[in-house]
Amino acid sequence: MSRNDFLTGIRQHKIMQTLFPPQTEIPNLPEEFGRALTLMGGVWDDTFLHTPQNGYTTLNAYLRRLYPADSLFCSATPEIIAEVDFSARTQAAALKDVDVGVVRACFGVAETGAVFLSDPQLCVNSLSAMAKHLVVLLDVQHIIEHLHLAHRQPQPFNARYTVMVTGPAAMADSESALMLGAKGVQSLRVIAI
Repeated sequence: MSRNDFLTGIRQHKIMQTLFPPQTEIPNLPEEFGRALTLMGGVWDDTFLHTPQNGYTTLNAYLRRLYPADSLFCSATPEIIAEVDFSARTQAAALKDVDVGVVRACFGVAETGAVFLSDPQLCVNSLSAMAKHLVVLLDVQHIIEHLHLAHRQPQPFNARYTVMVTGPAAMADSESALMLGAKGVQSLRVIAI
């Protein structure tokens, strides 16, 4: 639809039939998600997805190889063995020394590269901000096309706390000096499973 057609339709008080025009091809959602996440400073990691030997032991070993050997892991997922044990009653301050926090996302949004996290997945809400590096496990079958579909998901309405994370925390001053991880995670890695 051209700009003139759009403006003419508004002038004639025509209501647009659809918000999104029909697509001529089926989008590759994992690829689009990875592109959007990378643009926002995150890392899309589909290496594990394409490895023939997948399983929880190899996922744990794969993740351990990505970070220094002395990294302190905290995991809200049963797939990853962590040094820091925590529960819903754990105080946020107890996570201040965590190097790598691991969570599982409810879903991802291909349009923005955002992952949706809520209190059942995080266990302690501050895990998504206290860890130096945040690793999110995302099932590629749970990637939706755009934010309008995110509002149709049941998870936002069944949780007390929700957050959509799109990349590492960043802060810039008036002199255009960008600092990653100034007030949150230094890196965000989304691992496709």
